[in-house]
Amino acid sequence: MRRASKGVFLSLLLLLSGLGAYFWLLPLETEPNLEVRPLTPALTAADRVLVFAPHPDDETVGAAGFIQTALAAGARVKVVFFTCGDAFRYAAQRRLRLFKITPAGMRAFGQLRQKEALAALGVLGVPPEAAVFLGFPDRGLAALWQEHWSAAHPFRSPYTGVTSSPYGVHPVFATTYAGEVLVANVEELIRSEDPTVLIFPSPHEGHPDHWAASAFVSYALEDLKRNRGWSGQPQIYTYLVHYTGWPRPWGANLARNLEPPPPIAPEGIWLRLDLPWAARVQKYNAILKYQSQVAVMRGFLTSFARATELYWAYPPAEVLTAGPGGESPKAVAVDVVGDSIIDRWEKDADIVRLDAALDGENLRFWLRLRGPVSREISYRLEVVALEKGEAGRGRVAVSYPGPAAPGTGAVPAADTVSYQVSRRLLGDPAEIFVSAETYQGRVRADRLPQVRIVLHE
Repeated sequence: MRRASKGVFLSLLLLLSGLGAYFWLLPLETEPNLEVRPLTPALTAADRVLVFAPHPDDETVGAAGFIQTALAAGARVKVVFFTCGDAFRYAAQRRLRLFKITPAGMRAFGQLRQKEALAALGVLGVPPEAAVFLGFPDRGLAALWQEHWSAAHPFRSPYTGVTSSPYGVHPVFATTYAGEVLVANVEELIRSEDPTVLIFPSPHEGHPDHWAASAFVSYALEDLKRNRGWSGQPQIYTYLVHYTGWPRPWGANLARNLEPPPPIAPEGIWLRLDLPWAARVQKYNAILKYQSQVAVMRGFLTSFARATELYWAYPPAEVLTAGPGGESPKAVAVDVVGDSIIDRWEKDADIVRLDAALDGENLRFWLRLRGPVSREISYRLEVVALEKGEAGRGRVAVSYPGPAAPGTGAVPAADTVSYQVSRRLLGDPAEIFVSAETYQGRVRADRLPQVRIVLHE
């Protein structure tokens, strides 16, 4: 009987593994009438391209083709890595051949990943001096954006055991693990480089480090323009790396285009950069330089070696205008149904849309869900103000269920949670960044991509 049970288990395991492999080897179904516009950057030697990457390898899988195009035109390219990828314990164990991983071991792994990054950039033609490793915490950027903004209360990496960069690659930058410090670094890099082209992760990213990197760069960019006197007007493109079930098929497909994920394909403006054959091969070879990563996820990483690269145009801000009695609710952001594993099954955790209105001194929001509101799910709204003075000081998070701070409120009704936030709590800003999340226990179930909103009286 025990042998029979073991045989059934092994057969089921093989079946599931085969189905999984079959799924990832199938191409994605894309909408036949979807327009992906060609991206034809007219770059010259006068251009300056600034690329932000959450981890070493993101710059290559996301933008290696653009980097090669820029360098071929004589443009200057600088690549900035937020983290050194020092939190991937499984990859560290395999690459460093360690049975037990310690903070010192993870810091050694971070140094290894820096070397891999320089090797990959070398394949693309980027010199070592054009790479900046800020050394902020891998798997900690979301915490810096949401919880550890002040340098007085820095984040401690559970992987490396430190509260500031242990690498000392660029001592000119302060690297205390705090959101305000990271924003200051990003703003200094943008101001000093004065890029004509700016490339960073998409707000649709599913990886917390990636969507947080997108939030940091967006905030810094708008703060520089609105409050710091920066007059730059770069072309802005965002790239996508992590999205559920994408890209497919896995593995290098140098003759196949990279298509947008079908669920978000109708959202915004998608741009296609066509790559000559030599650039595709060069991108593939650059990806292989990330040996520690290729060893554990080769199929995923090399699936970005395609005939095209995909970019998403930086969207304009939504606008809320106060009127007599307040403006009618306006849809400011939509979310894909079932875009994470949990919310596919839990309708009460699946975000559909965010509506907003400016009502006198109050901001009002309505978080629409696919199912009825449940007290077993936590519904969190985050509002970050773009205000003069200290960056990020005006920050408010409101959750239901949970106690409401003065000037805030959250009320459930059927399939909607309505929120109220006093503008005075935010310093009465002219522009805000808003996002929403649902949690099942401590696990994030769904996240609405961050939206930028301009407030008009």
